[in-house]
Amino acid sequence: MKTQRRPRTRPVAPKPIEAKVSKPEIPNEILKDFLEEKCNLSTLKDISKIRAGFLWEKGNIQRYRINVWQTTYEMGQFCPNTKIIHSYFVFYYPDEQMIVDKTAEPVDKHKDLLGRIRT
Repeated sequence: MKTQRRPRTRPVAPKPIEAKVSKPEIPNEILKDFLEEKCNLSTLKDISKIRAGFLWEKGNIQRYRINVWQTTYEMGQFCPNTKIIHSYFVFYYPDEQMIVDKTAEPVDKHKDLLGRIRT
């Protein structure tokens, strides 16, 4: 009795690599001017990262989330403490080269959903 062998398969042609579409970015000068106005960027210490992440575009308005990260080293800790110290949701108008802050105000933690003060 002979064992059956699988028929040989032909090699498959590799798929073409698709080029990634580059996301739009806010120019650095405009971003730094906005952060200087909002949080006095030049006076902040231990800034490790500033990220302006593109979210979506509708019409000619681009939406971004801007985060400012700070890294601090404390005595007795094994690794540094990294956290977001400022965060903004902004609209960027590329034609006018303008950033508009649309960040919502934080909710008061001492009130419930109906606006009553918790004790």
